[in-house]
This record gives sequence, structure tokens and C-alpha cells, in this order.
Amino acid sequence: MYQPATLKRRFAALLYESLLVGAVTTLTAIVSGIINTLIANTMPALMSLTPVLFTVLMLSAWWAYFRLNWVREGQTLPMRIWKIGLTDLSGSRPVAKRLLMRFIWACVFLVFIPLLVYQGAQSMNIHGKTAAGLAILWWILPWGFAVLHPRKQFLYDVLAGTELVDLKEK
Repeated sequence: MYQPATLKRRFAALLYESLLVGAVTTLTAIVSGIINTLIANTMPALMSLTPVLFTVLMLSAWWAYFRLNWVREGQTLPMRIWKIGLTDLSGSRPVAKRLLMRFIWACVFLVFIPLLVYQGAQSMNIHGKTAAGLAILWWILPWGFAVLHPRKQFLYDVLAGTELVDLKEK
């Protein structure tokens, strides 16, 4: 059985991962902007659907990035550099369904809940730094959970039945 990767190495990989996901997000936003412009110029009646289209494109691009790396290599580039592996609880490579659950839970905790908290704060006339602070507290939750977990796993890993393990000793 593998040992859990240290929090320090996982956070370092997470910082690097944020740069790569930022690049995927930027490219997807450019494609979405082009599609939005085409819709605005050719089918203005469909403009109300563009936020939904943007969301679907963004989630699809993120899923494609992670799925491609997790299925092909079992790791993303930052995970390879920091020698961190993604396994299920038995120590095997996770099946596609488990990977999808990890992705969905991560999106829920890292994207949707902070956005909903921020929007909720705005609707209650809580603005600026206070609203952003409330959203950031919820954004930190899945990673802060690792401090309390016996094997130091993130909340979305626990819910998906996956684990980030140390491959240095392999």
C-alpha cells in the first residue's frame, strides 16, 4: 500500500496545476468568445444560451485535460514532477467513473460552492472584500479538510474514493 503524498508536495503540485488549468481556461474562453461572436452576428435570438454554452465548454475542456492525463499517465504533469500518484483506496489506478466523481466533487467544492457563496453574499448586499472572503473560505474548505483527515486527503478525494499517494519511494 502506498503512503499518502505530503501536503507540502501536493500543494506545490496544486500551484503548478493552477497554471496549466489557467492555460486551458484561457484557450477555452477564447474559443467561447469566438463562438459567442458568431452567435451574436448570425443568430441573435440564441444569445441567452451563451452563458450555458460557455459553462459546458469550460467544464468539458477541464474534464478533457484531467481525463486525458489521469487515464493515459495516471497523473498530470505537476503530479509527475512532484512524484504524486492518483489511486483508488485499494492502491490501483482509478476507473473512469471514479475519476469522473473526483472531477465533479472538485468542481463542486472549488468552483460552484464559492461562486454560489459569492453570488449569495452579493444578493444580501455584502460586497467587495467581505463577499470575496466568504467565497475564499469555502474555496479553502476541501484542502483544509486534509489537515483533519487521518491520511491527509482532500475532501473531494475522500468523497470520490481516490487518494494522492507518494511515488518517491516506489
